[in-house]
Amino acid sequence: MATKTLKSQNLDDFQWKNRILVLADTDANQKELKTAYHLLKTHKKEWKEREVIVLFFYDERLFNANQETVGYNSNLPKNFKGYLLIGKDGSIKMREAYPLEPKKIFDRIDGMPMRRAEIRANTN
Repeated sequence: MATKTLKSQNLDDFQWKNRILVLADTDANQKELKTAYHLLKTHKKEWKEREVIVLFFYDERLFNANQETVGYNSNLPKNFKGYLLIGKDGSIKMREAYPLEPKKIFDRIDGMPMRRAEIRANTN
């Protein structure tokens, strides 16, 4: 799971480089977002293997794990409370309400043609 400092103006800047998991919340205290993030941290190896970057979306802004603004994105749903998985091709692959289920996300990623190709390439 990448939490490095990223500077971008929109999610398109990450296209073809990483998959992005966006944790979104509309509540000021972001309780469910924080709970989801703590759960993610227990699977760091799995996120890294799948080249997933985690971003947070609230107040119509994207943030990294250091709470630095990464960018603004008008394409994300404004009143959504849950998580979005965005593939390397830039399309939304999964949109779910909380609670976050890492295995469900891993299964979705591992079923993607690009991921299957990555797995084959890493085993040769």
